Amino acid sequence: MTLPEKVLLLREFIADGDRNGLVGEIAEPHPADAAEALGLLEPEEIARFVEMVGTADALQVFEFLPFETQKEALKHLDRPTLAHLMNTMSPDDRADLVEELDDEFQERLLSLLLRHERENVLRLIKYPDDTAGAHMTTDYAILRPDSDVQTALEQVRLQAATKETIYYIYVVDAARRLQGLVSLRDLIVARRHSRVGDIMSKQVISVKADEDIEDVAKLSSRYDFLAVPVLDDSGRMLGIITFDDLYDVITEEATEDMYHLANLDTDEKIDSPLLRSVKLRLPWLLSNLGTCLVPAYVVSLFSGTIQDAVALASLMLIVASLGGNAGNQSLTVVVRAMALGQINMAQNRRVLTKQVAIGMFNGVIAGLVIACIAFFWFGNPWLGLIVWLALVGNLIIAGLFGAMVPIVLRRLKLDPALGSSIFVTTATDVGGYSIFLSLAVLVLPHLTGTLP
Repeated sequence: MTLPEKVLLLREFIADGDRNGLVGEIAEPHPADAAEALGLLEPEEIARFVEMVGTADALQVFEFLPFETQKEALKHLDRPTLAHLMNTMSPDDRADLVEELDDEFQERLLSLLLRHERENVLRLIKYPDDTAGAHMTTDYAILRPDSDVQTALEQVRLQAATKETIYYIYVVDAARRLQGLVSLRDLIVARRHSRVGDIMSKQVISVKADEDIEDVAKLSSRYDFLAVPVLDDSGRMLGIITFDDLYDVITEEATEDMYHLANLDTDEKIDSPLLRSVKLRLPWLLSNLGTCLVPAYVVSLFSGTIQDAVALASLMLIVASLGGNAGNQSLTVVVRAMALGQINMAQNRRVLTKQVAIGMFNGVIAGLVIACIAFFWFGNPWLGLIVWLALVGNLIIAGLFGAMVPIVLRRLKLDPALGSSIFVTTATDVGGYSIFLSLAVLVLPHLTGTLP
């Protein structure tokens, strides 16, 4: 069945009040697949779907809907259904949703929550968006170190229904200070009368609530964690960050870097309104226009030289173009390494040196190729020499700026990808034109006799 057909069928079931039909439609596919069709309905229809199916079944699909869709659908729910839905949602998803709402609707939802759930939401939304605390959930399983394995398994069984994950169970003392970690597998294979404290791992890597979420994502990726515990300054458990939330962070950061490298605003989406897309892109284009004037001015300074040897006009474009491509290669490699935490401040000099060396070797080889082409094309060895030297120099500039720009931006506490391509392209254009045309001026008498 195609997606439009699924949407039409859901509409028919909702219009007919066919609860069994709706339950059957969301029971067969994965909730994420069911949400794809549900998200194409009108907000009133989604609200009616939740009311008909019931919050327990509907929530499995509802949580996969985009926040904007969720927000609009919530406005059409009756008060009892809205209260039950919000109290049933996982703490981190609920906090994320509440944080996205306007103040009036936020107050309305908070008033519907049970007291401890309301306090939990208020505690979670106070953390800045880029911190571990903003992404953690308070639904995690715990055990005491003095429990025996048989008792522990029974406790995990009782907790499982209300916890986000039970693959990791955290061992805490009476003050909820983290003592260790035991996996569900460890409990299953351990002897029944063993103590949890004897089989737990005491080497638990944890984070603080105010740590940067990007650093937490790198930590999880490095150690292949399914979840990372979040502690306060006293070592007490505040929550955990599960891998699905960290994966979302990694995806968002990769998307942000991709947008910044392309000089795009991260607020733009494929379905953004036309005027909004124009508004978001135009400032970057105008900034780029300003930087383009610099190499244009450099070329204008050598207009007389170009008139005397017109062949220079075609070849200098090759020098600038290859320089820009080489600069973006270095830029992409360095920005990616920074995003993955593979470069620290102490390695900056080595990174710069390597990228310059790569540029030099590539320039020598590519320059020889284009020098030979220029010689056979125009029959002048001096022109080939100019192209070769200019390309070597420009690819060195490309390697230097491709590595230096993101390093400088990071030192300034800015996103290394932010506008980097503009600076690198400007540097290679100005450098390439300047070197190429300056060399042309030096050997102009050797060029004008044979070149058109």
